[in-house]
Amino acid sequence: MQNVIKVSKSCPKVSILMPTFNCEKYISYAINSILQQSYTKWELFVVDDCSTDNTKFFLSKIFDKRIKIIILRKRVGPYIAINNVLKKCRGEYIAFLDSDDVAHKDRLKFQVNFLNKNADTTLVASKFKKIDENNAYIKNKTYYISPNELKIKFPCENLICNSSVMFRKNILNEIKFLNKKYFYSNDYFFYLKIFKNNKIKILNRILVFYREHNFQRTKEKQMQKKIILENFKNLNWSKKNGLVNKKNFHFYYKTYIKNLCKLLYLIIFRKL
Repeated sequence: MQNVIKVSKSCPKVSILMPTFNCEKYISYAINSILQQSYTKWELFVVDDCSTDNTKFFLSKIFDKRIKIIILRKRVGPYIAINNVLKKCRGEYIAFLDSDDVAHKDRLKFQVNFLNKNADTTLVASKFKKIDENNAYIKNKTYYISPNELKIKFPCENLICNSSVMFRKNILNEIKFLNKKYFYSNDYFFYLKIFKNNKIKILNRILVFYREHNFQRTKEKQMQKKIILENFKNLNWSKKNGLVNKKNFHFYYKTYIKNLCKLLYLIIFRKL
């Protein structure tokens, strides 16, 4: 681990939140990607959610004053872990980075510059690439949603990479981050509530590398049914709050049927 001890005397512009659980294999890549940022006015909160591997030992070796290590005594899940730290954030902007993902070295620079220049935008995310367990690109494909696609598709499914998100902290005065009814898609529901009355921008630039591996929560069998049920909850919320209209009703209906088919498959064939 590279230890950087030079600290800006001014208040950090960006507070980065990184919850982690049993991520000893990848967390060094995530933290080093922040240490190597070209933009330096940041603070990083790493919240260990009762890891049982060597994650806590790795974190104990970090001595950069900009990095705050919080070790939880009871496992609460990533969303409660994040919510408990939000009050400690000093930055004007808040960014997320999952502990198994990697930020491009200019991620903070481009997103901070964009929010500084576009006061009408509350949240900014970016294009991303997928990487595997060995940091190799998966199919060398990029993932990006255009402004028009955002209006049509985003109310129906989450197309934003969580690790690419940066938003203005003051939006938390209007919209709460945590909803304890959500186990999997609290982040998407938070973004939906922002999207209802605020502007979201997806930068057409690769600023994050999203890692796919066998230990992700989304791949756990017990999670599959919860994910689909929360998808229905988000679809119903979008419709109730006027985010579904004539322009995107077809996509809403298509997404609803797709989730229904997945749910029936799990119930009938996998007995979940």
